[in-house]
Amino acid sequence: MWIFGYGSLMTDGWEARYGCTQRDVAELHGYRRVFNKASIVNWGTRGSPCPTLNLEPFAGALCVGIAFEFPEARGAEVEAYLAKREGRGFMLAPLEVVVKGVGSAHALVPLYTGKNILTPETTQGLVATVQQACGTSGACSDYVIDVHNQLAKLGIDDPAVTQLREHLHALGLGG
Repeated sequence: MWIFGYGSLMTDGWEARYGCTQRDVAELHGYRRVFNKASIVNWGTRGSPCPTLNLEPFAGALCVGIAFEFPEARGAEVEAYLAKREGRGFMLAPLEVVVKGVGSAHALVPLYTGKNILTPETTQGLVATVQQACGTSGACSDYVIDVHNQLAKLGIDDPAVTQLREHLHALGLGG
């Protein structure tokens, strides 16, 4: 059983608790990272939601992330954990990924399909939304900067993340 992570799943070590047998860079074709899932508690509020990571289908796109392999016997346990962790509105979509050193594999990919989707019409609108939002875990700008830093540690340069980080940096946010 494979799981594909594109955000916090890639870096927080969750997989060790579930007997992960392999962890490697993987590519998901036809999808891209977007900041469109509204966080209304951790990084924002109902009145000022923080756009957090999600994936959306997009022709020709490529999302580089991390694939985790687990023994089939732990599948139900892993899926239950991910369902609880990701929360309502997420589904684990079975999609094909290309795992470095392995090749094609079917992986479960967390996709948000709930009602809390943000659709800023411009990059400036997205930046303004990020600047304003703050929740119980901190400022939305800190979330974006952390996502960028975690991807950089893995050697992943994602256009959507890098562009948003550069706009925040130009505003003096995040050093």
